[in-house]
Amino acid sequence: MARRKKGSKLNFIIIVLVLVIGAWFVADYYFNVWQRKQITAPEPEAVQPVKEKETTTPAPAKTEDSNFKTKTYRDERFGFEFQYPVAIKDNESCPKLQRTEDGFSLGIFTFSVSDKSGNLNDFINEQLAGMNVEKHDTLSVDNQPAIKIDYQTTGMGWYGSATFIEHNDKFFEFGLLANEASEKCGGVDNYEDQIYQAVIKTLKFNN
Repeated sequence: MARRKKGSKLNFIIIVLVLVIGAWFVADYYFNVWQRKQITAPEPEAVQPVKEKETTTPAPAKTEDSNFKTKTYRDERFGFEFQYPVAIKDNESCPKLQRTEDGFSLGIFTFSVSDKSGNLNDFINEQLAGMNVEKHDTLSVDNQPAIKIDYQTTGMGWYGSATFIEHNDKFFEFGLLANEASEKCGGVDNYEDQIYQAVIKTLKFNN
């Protein structure tokens, strides 16, 4: 009967020891490290939905133009008409329309008609003699070419503006006289300028 070698028995003992020690390390890591991490690890926070920022659109500011209504002015003498603002409430500071022989005036806003003599540029130079021209614009009024001149007086330094049109052998001139600012009308300081802009936009010739 063959005898078992001592080396084989020793190898077997070493393998068993290695397995026992390895099992001990695995058990120690499981119970003392990995399991503890699972217990103490914080739960993930719930994802909060993003709340959209609320914006409020401010209500449009009430303009002083609500103090006015639109009125149509017709002048049968010279065959034209236009629309202009009129204060809704009676205001003593509002200028009154005054007819003149060659047109009318409304505060520092004026409208005049002249028989044609020469060309339009000569007429403009005659009307604005002695004034310093600040701006010269070409525009359209009732689908007709017009010239708008902003000027300043040489003495008092007042500013004015005039628009000129040639129609049916007549020269039409309207605008703001170079003068001190007029009193408020309807709660605004630029009443005559509102008339001026309204005439440029709405003036119509009837002949």
